[in-house]
Amino acid sequence: MKLAKFKIITHNEAQQIDEKTSLLINLDHIISVKPIKLTTAEREVIDGYWIRLSNGKKYKAIQIPESIKAVFNEELPQVKLSETNFHENNLQ
Repeated sequence: MKLAKFKIITHNEAQQIDEKTSLLINLDHIISVKPIKLTTAEREVIDGYWIRLSNGKKYKAIQIPESIKAVFNEELPQVKLSETNFHENNLQ
């Protein structure tokens, strides 16, 4: 089991406030991580992440492990244009 610490935001309906909670998540159960913008009660915009797990749970995280942040900083290879035009080949 590969546990990592995340800091998530949950909304407390009874007190009408957002609470920050530390949570250990098994990295093997993460399906997706999407960068998002979140607003605070003070109307500040912060960078956050939408975390989806294999059990269907979703979390808004404001802090994630550096190992996951590093993946977002990786450069992807350039998009390569196809050397053949599929549409033209089908017409002939």
